[in-house]
Amino acid sequence: MAAGRAGALAALAMFAAIATAEASALTPELQRQVRAATFEVVLRKPEKDTLSYEKPLPLELVPFQERNDKYRSVGTAFAITPNTFVTAAHVIGLGIASQFGAPGIRGGDGKVYPIERILKYSNHEDFVVFTVSGAPPVTPLATSTTIAIDDPVLAVGNALGEGIVIRDGLLTSLTPEAQDGRWKWLRFSAAASPGNSGGPLLDARGLVIGLVSAKSANENLNYALPIERLLEAPDKSGTFEVRESFGIPKLLRGTIVADYQESFPLPATFADFSRDTRALFQRYFKAQYAKLLAAEADSIFPRGQSAKMLARLYASFDPSIMAQEEDKSWDAHACTPGTETRLPGDGRVWHCGSAAGILFRIQYPGYGVDERHYKDSKEFMDLILKGVNLPRVVGSQPVRITSAGPAQQETLLRDRYGRVWQRRVWAIGYADTYLMALALPTPDGYVGALSMVPSALLEVQAEGMEFMADYLYVSYTGSLPQWQAFMQRRELRPSTFDHLKLDYDPGKGVRFESPRLRFDSAGIATVGAQSSLEMRMTYMLDKGQISWDVGGIVLRPDRDKKTFVAAFRQPRPGEDAGKELRERWEHMSKQEAEFTGALQHNNDLTDYWIRTVGRGNGFSDADPARPQYEIVYNIDRALLPGESDQIKGRLAGGIKVTE
Repeated sequence: MAAGRAGALAALAMFAAIATAEASALTPELQRQVRAATFEVVLRKPEKDTLSYEKPLPLELVPFQERNDKYRSVGTAFAITPNTFVTAAHVIGLGIASQFGAPGIRGGDGKVYPIERILKYSNHEDFVVFTVSGAPPVTPLATSTTIAIDDPVLAVGNALGEGIVIRDGLLTSLTPEAQDGRWKWLRFSAAASPGNSGGPLLDARGLVIGLVSAKSANENLNYALPIERLLEAPDKSGTFEVRESFGIPKLLRGTIVADYQESFPLPATFADFSRDTRALFQRYFKAQYAKLLAAEADSIFPRGQSAKMLARLYASFDPSIMAQEEDKSWDAHACTPGTETRLPGDGRVWHCGSAAGILFRIQYPGYGVDERHYKDSKEFMDLILKGVNLPRVVGSQPVRITSAGPAQQETLLRDRYGRVWQRRVWAIGYADTYLMALALPTPDGYVGALSMVPSALLEVQAEGMEFMADYLYVSYTGSLPQWQAFMQRRELRPSTFDHLKLDYDPGKGVRFESPRLRFDSAGIATVGAQSSLEMRMTYMLDKGQISWDVGGIVLRPDRDKKTFVAAFRQPRPGEDAGKELRERWEHMSKQEAEFTGALQHNNDLTDYWIRTVGRGNGFSDADPARPQYEIVYNIDRALLPGESDQIKGRLAGGIKVTE
């Protein structure tokens, strides 16, 4: 048995040696022809860096060739006619909307020729055929469709961006295309490194049999498209084809199968191809969002299991995400663990990773108002970068970005609930990406989400963040001067605030009025510039239509102390809202348990409160449309019996339910 295994191994070793020798047998002349017909695909690096860093970049850590090259090498191309070239579609994709400009090909003499026209394209088969501007005719590589398993092959490519390299191996298998088996991928063992994509796969005679496309994740068995697929593809059209699972992880539980095909006319200039492809990506994602929402229509908030979300009031000033639980019920999910960075004074930057990207909150220092904050995109991002560590890695050394300068793009977005978001975009040129912020102004600063996005997908990501905006849950807080200014900022405040009235009289009180509630703190709490007001927002159903409105109001005479007065809306919970909320409703209805209006306190005798119930005229417990309000007065000292009665009377006079 041992001798038999040894003989078999010896035979395999001999076969491998013969195969390798045969694969390496290209004549010097043929090798020169292969190199002359094979090119690097390159993108020109940005000439100016708009970013600022915590220290000078240690560029000496970058290899000499890379730091002195004006171009970034992204793949390989080769000539199939004297004036026509081919590469992988995903290589050209790196140049779509690139901040580096249009891609080009670079020959062994260092000359770069920009891509001029796209002649054929298929994202699914992963090829593109194109012409370039200014290049002299090239002797193309001859092709062959004759292949056999275990034949020697050579993979030619711009391995690791360090020039054209030829490496040998064997054709190991013909693997059916995964979607429908319409063709068979050439699997081969010749080494393929980053940069090989788009290069030719040759047989032992130097004839092109395939286009190198992808590397296996866990083994040195790589993929090439049979060259006949490219040669026989129809002229004058490009194809975009996707079949994949599509969903929104950590937000919706449901998924769909995206099965999408679209053709577009060719030839086209690279600029037109880039524009049309970006528009195509956008159409694809819009179509899938629509398909997903249609498939999940019966479970999308406020339909489906939304009772818990509609019956609960959240104090979420750092933004949360509305998402489905495993049982598809809806709830607000706080983002944890968050990270907080203190700003000079009493400001802060908070951030946390989530399904929507990086959620953030900026609280500007102090109690006052500075209108400049909402117009200065540079200051906005500079503050975020004090909290969010966004490094540029040079060699092996991360260097923190401290400023991205003013935003390159600024637009306003109004979401489903009438909230006005500022969408801002900054170029991160060295990485050919953009940093996008969706920022919601608040009285004391901003909340929102950040996302890093490849240049080609900027419009697609804008669509995605617009969708996510509807699922970002947040309440509002700020000092009374900040609130007064915020209510006057009509272009940036939520439309639901159009029907609110808020008056602030220093030294006296605050008067708040909405169609649901009137609140007057005069005689209950004296206010000043350091007083704070919280509006706890919630979702409500009005005649079957969802709205986002004020569900609670909390006034703190001094935001750094424990005294506050508050009113919290409590709609009648649905059956699937949970036992806790239903029992709470019953206690409120009967004004029992904690809702008796008696003075209560905690075990440490550091908090004392009165909690009672407010209702509109004609309230009936049998009417599911009529909410109750929890009325609370909280203080850090004991109250005398006379004081308690006096406060209860003032609460009854100062807080009126009008729904």
